[in-house]
Amino acid sequence: MHATCDPERPDGDGSRAGASTASVLPSWLLMGKVMTPAPPAGYLHRAALLQCFDAVLERRLTVLQAPGGFGKTTVLADVSQTRKKQGALVAWLSLDQDDTPEVFGHYLARAFEHAGLDLGPLNDDDAWASSPCKQRLGMLARAVELYADPCLLVLDELELLPRPTVESVDQLLKHGPSNLHFAMAFRFNPGLDLALHILGGTALVVKAEQFRFSIPDIARFFDGALSQRELRAVAKRTAGWPVALMVDRNMRVTGGEPDVDAAGLAGNFVGVRLLHRLSEKDRKLLFDLAVFDWIAADVVDEVLGSSDARLAVSALSSLEGLLLPVDGDRAVWRLHPLVREYCTARFAVDNPARKRSLHTRIARVLARRGHLGPACRHAAAAGDSRLVGELIEAAGLTGLWLREGAAGLTLAGGFLTPEITAMYPRLELLHCVNLHFGAKFDEAAALYEIIARKTDGFTRDRDGGDAEALFVDSVFTRAALAGGPSQSPQRELDSLDDASERGGARTGLLSSVRYLERCVFLYQRAKFEEIRRHGLQAHLHLPESMRNGRVFASIYLGMAAMVQGRVQDAVDFYGRARQVTRDFFPTSPHLATSIDILSIELDLERNRKKAIRQRTLQGFTELRGLWNEIYAVAVAVRAELTFEQSDRQAVIAFLNRTIADVRAMGARDLESYVSALLVLYLVKIGRAREAGRVWVDHGLPCPVSDLLDLEGQSWRRMEALSCARVVLLAQQDDLGAAVELVDGLYATASAHGMTRTELRALGLSIVVAHRAGQEDRALARLVEFLRRLREVDYVRPLVSQGEVSRPLLERLLETKLDAEVRSAAEETLSLLGEPSAAGPPEFTPRELEVLAGVRSGRRNKEIAKALGITDSGVRHHLRNIYRKIGVSRRFEAVRYAEDRRVLP
Repeated sequence: MHATCDPERPDGDGSRAGASTASVLPSWLLMGKVMTPAPPAGYLHRAALLQCFDAVLERRLTVLQAPGGFGKTTVLADVSQTRKKQGALVAWLSLDQDDTPEVFGHYLARAFEHAGLDLGPLNDDDAWASSPCKQRLGMLARAVELYADPCLLVLDELELLPRPTVESVDQLLKHGPSNLHFAMAFRFNPGLDLALHILGGTALVVKAEQFRFSIPDIARFFDGALSQRELRAVAKRTAGWPVALMVDRNMRVTGGEPDVDAAGLAGNFVGVRLLHRLSEKDRKLLFDLAVFDWIAADVVDEVLGSSDARLAVSALSSLEGLLLPVDGDRAVWRLHPLVREYCTARFAVDNPARKRSLHTRIARVLARRGHLGPACRHAAAAGDSRLVGELIEAAGLTGLWLREGAAGLTLAGGFLTPEITAMYPRLELLHCVNLHFGAKFDEAAALYEIIARKTDGFTRDRDGGDAEALFVDSVFTRAALAGGPSQSPQRELDSLDDASERGGARTGLLSSVRYLERCVFLYQRAKFEEIRRHGLQAHLHLPESMRNGRVFASIYLGMAAMVQGRVQDAVDFYGRARQVTRDFFPTSPHLATSIDILSIELDLERNRKKAIRQRTLQGFTELRGLWNEIYAVAVAVRAELTFEQSDRQAVIAFLNRTIADVRAMGARDLESYVSALLVLYLVKIGRAREAGRVWVDHGLPCPVSDLLDLEGQSWRRMEALSCARVVLLAQQDDLGAAVELVDGLYATASAHGMTRTELRALGLSIVVAHRAGQEDRALARLVEFLRRLREVDYVRPLVSQGEVSRPLLERLLETKLDAEVRSAAEETLSLLGEPSAAGPPEFTPRELEVLAGVRSGRRNKEIAKALGITDSGVRHHLRNIYRKIGVSRRFEAVRYAEDRRVLP
């Protein structure tokens, strides 16, 4: 699937500015972000300092602001653990420079979930993660509000955040629910607006001086082992700086002597007091460890060719409190930032060749483990552009998408430079895809054609390259640029079959691509039983590591189940896709968005009210790069919700904007689909003449055979065009043509097992028959619809046509019915609620005068003369009356007026 954000620009060295974390995260890294750190060895509980935090759950904001090494994280952890033991819900999040607003939103969700906040209801009913940032923060805030009891959000190292994420934190701070309290630590204020909270008395700022150890604190920190003279010397030398005290104490444990002449605490204390006392072996190990982002024992062993990294790291007693374990079994550590900063800077001066060599080895190890983004960062840090290209080419465009999805493609593409693509020309396809993700459609299409010419139609790779891999990646690229597989992918599918049958290292990959390609193509052609077979085969052939491919297969299996009316299967497949996304793609909001769009579509078919909420509108169609199929769902869902919740003219403006957008993308089929929706809603709001002009101006088809064609268009486009055409024909009083088309739609849907489309066709049949005055036919179709509700609860076609279905249901319930139909009719009528109005306020005074003239048997000319208006004015008022009460004939309007005593 496509990415939802523009590709990042590479820096000059090929690294990526503001690059996000790899979309598939090691579990220890994710836990390191959201797990409250354990206290370091020898941690001193200082009651006087901690008293500042007694009211942390009473005030809005508590800030810890001090330079590095003052123990802000340690104190925050102590406060957090204490509040947890007291039963409070405490969410911890360690921040860094890669936390863009989108990434921050996902990590924040994981932090709250890890703390025990139940986000399940949001996932099921409320379009969880339906936009990258603001929507997610708003929904998290609502979950906290529903929790009701005080919640504490702890944010550590806030100064590392990029500016847009700081703004998100500021908004959450300003507008979050009253039971959400904040504790945050930073070296300097990165741009938060704290004045309002401080002046209002709802914030407390704890500064560096309050973190300094007093002389009694220092004495306790050294367990009373210092003489008065030593105590004064230590206090003078360290100035009560916690990290300096820790280094000093560690030196004493290892037998070193204090260095009285140490100076410049913030700049060189670590170097003078720590490195000076380390053995050469430990110093070398420390410098090596500083190159790693996170120190995972198995990764360190593989990189250094050792077998005892865990023991070696644990033996560094000089680093007690400065090398903190992330997990319980001490297999992963994080080096104190001050130590790491100092060591990497010194390493670059003392032994730059080894530092580059370590970056190179780390890059290769991480790439073998499937973590391409971090691997490329290390390769770029080594200054090795060739290695960056080698790693990305080895992963392959298609393989990378199957493993990490669009976020992985965007991340990898951020490392590309002209130098790299010159060495590895196949990677220009990755650049091509990322141009498309960034809405540079013309550039992407032009580059694709250039690559095709350079490679003789994707048959010739670089010297020593892989022509077969080039072809597979070209198929994926063409699908990406088109928003889905091409209309006639038979050559590609045959070629993939041939390549798969030849065997080789990529047999599993080729088989997976083949099954997924067929899933999409068959879905468009409404061959849903075959989709089930190929989708399940894709799951069997996809390795466990290709999780994005598994999500993709689950999505298409769920969409197929939705169309067939297999509701529980659809719910299960969407749920499976959502769980994998949350577990392995926490930084890829477009996947969560896609699944939520599809889930809300299913909820709308079932008329589940919780899905129909204003806050679900934002973000759906603002995300670029979805497959056209899912983008089409997003447009339809937003149009439906806008129509229900907003000024009904707003849906027309939205659809007109969307048509302009998809026209710019060159997506002709998608443009026709959205145009059909525009026609539908124009008719719904009484602008039928304009709808007719749109049909002609946009070149939409008229022959029934073209409308119902499932070979040259997708089933979704067929359904949209046919339904819109039926509604338009009915409004134009071409009822014969409307009946022919709606019957054909029903037959086509039945032949292909399209339960959803069948029910929509039945709903339209009811409306057309009612408009034609064929009440018996309308009631017969209504009974058929109600019987189908026993199989699947897609009641939306009746609810959305409430002005017609309500009086018909009431009339039907006055007749003799079997228990099954009566129960369905009563339940459906209860969903419709009360009519929008019950008496004269439904009509204007002029409409009541026209209606009275109709009841008296006068013709339009007679009514016009009596009221002093024109014939067209009478017809205009009649059309408004018909629209308001859901009828199409004069006698029906009179009967409505008499039944409800509208007229005196």
